[in-house]
Amino acid sequence: METAGPERVVLVGFMGSGKTTVGAELARLMGWTFLDMDMRIEELAGMSVAEVFRTRGEPAFRAAELRLAREIATLRGHVVAAGGGAFAQPDTRESLSAGALTVWLDCDFETVMRRVGRGEGRPLASNRATMRKMFGERQSAYRLADLTVDASPEAAEVARRIGLALEARGALRRARRG
Repeated sequence: METAGPERVVLVGFMGSGKTTVGAELARLMGWTFLDMDMRIEELAGMSVAEVFRTRGEPAFRAAELRLAREIATLRGHVVAAGGGAFAQPDTRESLSAGALTVWLDCDFETVMRRVGRGEGRPLASNRATMRKMFGERQSAYRLADLTVDASPEAAEVARRIGLALEARGALRRARRG
């Protein structure tokens, strides 16, 4: 008997790993809907993530992230780009993982730095020492993902590799049919 594939694919990883770009491409390949958690939080809050951090603080942002993760757990046929710190929060990680295939977009710190640049619009990217520390601290949480993919290549190649991994698991064909 054929087992059901994932209801969602959730991309996790550090800021600059390519979750948004890869996620949009993967959703296109799969014929699924793409949802970026940070963008959705911005829509709901009526302000940027940086403004939420500045005016309401990180705890309020993490609470909004958890509420959204719980909503996402009810969705089908979605590729989700989780915020960089979402998977490091146990309750949020649990909600994001339920019924989903979680994929860690893994890349080295130098690649992250090149992609993030000065970190405009990324509230936790302003201090490089803090960023490097967070990068190291979050690795153990990211390792809990179901699948790890090297995120160093271009986004289209990373999305292709994830699609091949899903296909190898039999999940991509079901995703396209469902």
